Amino acid sequence: MNQKRVKILFLILLFLSVTVNQNFHVVAAPMKQALASPTPDLDGKILYTVTDNDTCLSVSLKMGIDIDTIKSLNKLDENCTLFSGTQILLGIYSTPTPTAGPSPTPTEILPTPTPFNGNAQLCIYLFEDINGNATAEENESGIGGGAVSVTKKSGSETFTGLTTGIDLLCFPEVPEGEYNISVAPPNEYNATTNMNYAITVKAGDMTQVNFGAQKQAAFEDTGTEQSGTRRSPVMALLGIGLILVGIVIAVIFGIVKRRD
Repeated sequence: MNQKRVKILFLILLFLSVTVNQNFHVVAAPMKQALASPTPDLDGKILYTVTDNDTCLSVSLKMGIDIDTIKSLNKLDENCTLFSGTQILLGIYSTPTPTAGPSPTPTEILPTPTPFNGNAQLCIYLFEDINGNATAEENESGIGGGAVSVTKKSGSETFTGLTTGIDLLCFPEVPEGEYNISVAPPNEYNATTNMNYAITVKAGDMTQVNFGAQKQAAFEDTGTEQSGTRRSPVMALLGIGLILVGIVIAVIFGIVKRRD
């Protein structure tokens, strides 16, 4: 398949996305999954180098640092503007003063365990973000009926399911690799977090990724049944269809990449 055909398929998918977005109100904007912070320098400063696509939100998600902390430490403007190639301060590490203790007791040297090669567990949580702060809190419950797709970037692995609103939606045997998670909340909800999230899964990991959505004012429970409060099965099927189209495109790109 040549590049021209791939571009045509991409334009078709873009048209379908714009059409469905008018009904789903999905806002591109997951939740916190902290990565290991960089090693402090000689002064104890933990620095992070900004890349082209970085925002305060993406740095907060990757490094597990609150956006307000990032803005305060670096004296950023209200929009939290970042510039590619610059370094920002994430924190300052103070080395504790060592204290003398008893001599260590010799321990038996055990063989190094063999690295685990296999699958990981990946769980998705779609929660009702009542206060809109993009953080799952104890008083915020889960949302049922959200469509979830976990697709490997190579297109070789795909996992799909629907959230229950009670338990986490978990995929217990996800082979390690790079994946993209897409979540479509029910029709009466607007997303408060980014509903497309890239993640690297390593064998043996147990990872949970949170996605938030907030109920539209028109669908708030007033004690009486209002028109439009029922979810449309047709729109739900259309959303699942869009996810399937995305999976097909991912598979096509994977094939083209391998041929190149």
